[in-house]
Amino acid sequence: MKKRYLSWLGGILWLLGWSCVALAAPAPEQIVLTWSEEPATTQTISWKMDTGAGLVQYGEAAARPAVAGALRTITAQAAVLATNLGEVKQFSATLRQLRPGVRYAYRVGDGINWSTWRTFRTAPYQSAKLKFLVFGDSQSLNYQVWGHTLQKAFQANPDAAFMVNMGDLVDVGQDYGQWKGWLEAGQGVIDSIPVVPVVGNHETYTPNRIYSRPQLFTSQLSLPGNGPAELRGQVYSLEYGDVHVAVLDSQMGEERAFVPYSLFLQQEWLKKDLAHSRKPWNIVLTHRPFYGNRKGGDAAFLRNAFVPILQEAKVDVVFTAHEHVYARSVPLDGKGNGFPGTIHVATGRSGTKTYPDPVRQVWNENFYNSLDEPNYLTVEVGHTMLLVKAFKASGALLDMWSLHKLRPAAGSYSVF
Repeated sequence: MKKRYLSWLGGILWLLGWSCVALAAPAPEQIVLTWSEEPATTQTISWKMDTGAGLVQYGEAAARPAVAGALRTITAQAAVLATNLGEVKQFSATLRQLRPGVRYAYRVGDGINWSTWRTFRTAPYQSAKLKFLVFGDSQSLNYQVWGHTLQKAFQANPDAAFMVNMGDLVDVGQDYGQWKGWLEAGQGVIDSIPVVPVVGNHETYTPNRIYSRPQLFTSQLSLPGNGPAELRGQVYSLEYGDVHVAVLDSQMGEERAFVPYSLFLQQEWLKKDLAHSRKPWNIVLTHRPFYGNRKGGDAAFLRNAFVPILQEAKVDVVFTAHEHVYARSVPLDGKGNGFPGTIHVATGRSGTKTYPDPVRQVWNENFYNSLDEPNYLTVEVGHTMLLVKAFKASGALLDMWSLHKLRPAAGSYSVF
């Protein structure tokens, strides 16, 4: 009887032991898509996992999982992030030689422990209609509101090709706990469509509110390296369909001790970057507005530095954030020759933080302080039309406007 009891007890302990091993098995988390190279033929995937090696298995979605030979497996690069909450293991891999305009299925893991299958679609080579999402500051104390705003926007626009976050993704840029909250709240979206992020001033803050380089931004979000070398991963450009997107870092004050010539570097880079664009539509993303709605700030300083470059390149739209309001300008600073000017759009807020003091300015065609609930934008682009809609998170339409290029090569515009 005693032997049978011990045998039975041993069996239970053995099962419990395996159960504990299974529960403790590493699992991929915080999966995020970005572009570090060309959107039509590559896709970068990053994730966290407590394991020795990282792998990506992928193939064209139509072939998965019936045709095993259609799947490929590549090894990811591993890095250990030193954070305020301890060391974190991160993996990142760039899939290359993909076919343009094709949906791919993928999963990440270590060869034994895998994520569930997810999908993404590469950009088409040929011009095609494009829709993407734009979110103002998502910084929060609790990222459930940000996650709700993001999920609602994607549910309403499942055809969005990518999403833009206009800076201040988190409230404390060097607090890993906040990044964990942001990345986890985005699952279901940021692992299905790529994120095009902008550095905000809060990305440079430590938990002690000391300025730093935006290290957790650049280490977790793999981005194009075509900007100034001193601002790698913070200033960059990419192209998708008929759109050229240039991304600036407006945190000259916070980063003065680290990149003292940031303004000059970005001015020279932006001139060259926009001069090389052959796309019908040119958009600039920057966190701080050039035409602000709050008293003080760096509006005049940035306006003097960059608006002449926008004029020369005939930039169509500048999207900004920072002041947590939605504000659309009339076309500003046009120089004639069929170009009425650039429209500046402050994109509101997608997190919890609000400001009561911003006010409508004389250049605003539309102004809304989103005190009641967060908001987001959709941008739809065709070869001769750009359409922007602003929505509350609940779905109410705040604003709708469009630009039409009657003859894109000649630069003839009309604004509606």
